[in-house]
Amino acid sequence: MAEGHRQRMRERFYKEGIDNFEPHEALEMLLYFVLPRRDTNALAHSLIDRFGSFHSVLEADREDLKKFGLTETTAALLNMTPAFGNYYLQSRANGTPVLNTPTAMGNYAVSKIGERTIEVFGIISLTTQMRCINFEIIETGTVSNTTVSPRKAAEAALRCGATTVILTHNHPGGSLIPSNDDIKLTEVLCKMFKSIGISVLDHIIVANGRFSSMQERGLM
Repeated sequence: MAEGHRQRMRERFYKEGIDNFEPHEALEMLLYFVLPRRDTNALAHSLIDRFGSFHSVLEADREDLKKFGLTETTAALLNMTPAFGNYYLQSRANGTPVLNTPTAMGNYAVSKIGERTIEVFGIISLTTQMRCINFEIIETGTVSNTTVSPRKAAEAALRCGATTVILTHNHPGGSLIPSNDDIKLTEVLCKMFKSIGISVLDHIIVANGRFSSMQERGLM
């Protein structure tokens, strides 16, 4: 039963990514790799309850972590995870593309969203030199619509120090024409980002491996 649960969690990760996981679920999966036989779900709940958040568990003193029965190796994995994450982001930043044309933006959005069968909404974060810092899917919806939280959009950009962002989402039905809801959402997000000093370059719609720029359509 435990292995079946772990397999389902892995399949969910490959299908959805980790953005919609609860903190204890993300921690549970991380612990799979060093605790093959322990109930990591219960342990993850206990650690989150004790330290308050996912990041606080990773930053906790190793001796405090070991009080939960964790070995030195497991405590080290948790403590090292943020450092490896930062190292990854630095490495990626050194080789990330410059998105300074609608074509570059669109091709990048297509490469990240792919041909998903459900609608997703993502934020592409950029530096002042238009170099991509990060891509993050912040909402996952149905095949026809998704509800986007301005707060999540802002947090995605602020987490990586973006000065500029590109909005992007897909139309699983295949249409590249922005809907009225797309236009209204773009207006709301542009106003929100402006209020926190971040500019929105474009809103890219992806469908069937193709893309459409709302900026080029004169809708921004």
